[in-house]
Amino acid sequence: MVRLVLTDMDMTLLPFGQPASEKAMAAIHSLVGQGIFFGPASGRDWDSVLESFRGDPLCMRTALLSNGKKVYAHGALVSKTSMDRDSIVTMAKMVYDLPGVYISGRGDEGGFISGTTLDNLLRTEWGSRRADEICEPEGIPSWPIVTAGLHFEDGSEDIDNNFWADEIRAACPRLDLISPGSRMFDCVPKGWSKATGLGILQDILHIDGDEVVCFGDSDNDYQLLQSVTHSVAVANANECVSAVARYHIGSCEQDSVGQALEDLATLGEGAFEKWDRAYQG
Repeated sequence: MVRLVLTDMDMTLLPFGQPASEKAMAAIHSLVGQGIFFGPASGRDWDSVLESFRGDPLCMRTALLSNGKKVYAHGALVSKTSMDRDSIVTMAKMVYDLPGVYISGRGDEGGFISGTTLDNLLRTEWGSRRADEICEPEGIPSWPIVTAGLHFEDGSEDIDNNFWADEIRAACPRLDLISPGSRMFDCVPKGWSKATGLGILQDILHIDGDEVVCFGDSDNDYQLLQSVTHSVAVANANECVSAVARYHIGSCEQDSVGQALEDLATLGEGAFEKWDRAYQG
């Protein structure tokens, strides 16, 4: 019996830069109306994910945000995990002279950008939008940092992002970096993943792993999919995620997760057989 459905957002439920489709939204409402818990499992935080759901909070009454560092159940924040500030400061110092590279962070008290100069930041597309939040590494706020990212943007094309990620991991043993499928990295405490947040959520909702369906596409979804029986990879998923997934559907560009959510809402566990037939045939 399916009791909980979780999906990654970017390049899983959503094509780049697009909100959830009308099909997906209708299916989510149907699932929730049947008493099935639904939620995003995203590296992003509340406001950003809510915007992708067209401002509909019903889609986020259950949620794993900031890669599971923030867990929501029954519409309330039930767990929050912050990161080691000293590790974030060290990371910001390490990348300071790299063009197009910077650190972003957020917590309940606000946000910051660091690890770069203002001149370099203004040359980037996304980072420049938060230029008013820039600070030197030593000026990174002391309040709890829940969401952080290492960004490789405009000007960093000749920089090996994976090399620098490995260097930072070695220098910051309390920190890990996981890729959401682009040249950026999500920052999490060492050993943390979306699956850690799922474990917290399962305890609260009293749900077993074989009652959960999870959709994903990239490295920061791998452990989440590995931890459940009904794991689903979109066609554009990377090789590791495709290999660990039990089921395979079309790409995010085809709104395949939206269709899969509709299948779950109308067919229940019969959706699994439908996905297998389509994949094999």
